[in-house]
Amino acid sequence: MARKTGKKEYEKLRRSAYEYVVVQDCTQVQTAKILGVSEKTLSDWARDGGWRELRKARQSAVSTANSNLKNIISLLSEQRLKIEQEIHEAQNAEDRGSELELRRKANLISDDLSKLNKTLRDNDKSGGITLGIYIDIMDDIFNNLRIFNMDLYEQTLEFQTMLIRKKTIELG
Repeated sequence: MARKTGKKEYEKLRRSAYEYVVVQDCTQVQTAKILGVSEKTLSDWARDGGWRELRKARQSAVSTANSNLKNIISLLSEQRLKIEQEIHEAQNAEDRGSELELRRKANLISDDLSKLNKTLRDNDKSGGITLGIYIDIMDDIFNNLRIFNMDLYEQTLEFQTMLIRKKTIELG
């Protein structure tokens, strides 16, 4: 027979689920197992609370975007170096056609790298507050609050949700 959950305990479970799914990026299945609630209940909470949109907003934070840009730049740089080696080999083999094709590919990658680096610089020096920056700041504040006082943090979860929705409309 299922145990009856009081309203206060139910809300605490829901807030904890929000923390796991939206803030810590756990799956709903993992979270349901951790908290001992049904996947259906957790799915209902996520749907009713708009957690998917909130999670996406957090993932589009500037820190995440910059990290992704740096990874792409690194991969393209490796690819560019490999093509440089191939150009050198084509020169040694006196294969002018391959050399020209490889130089064309290298130039395209260099152009992409230039654009990505500019985007990264613009993100770093952007004076305006984007949704991503706002969420980064919120995360920092509320993560520190969680460390300082978990009960107080849990009382702010509904407020955090409302604030992210509001800022998503304003800045998104």
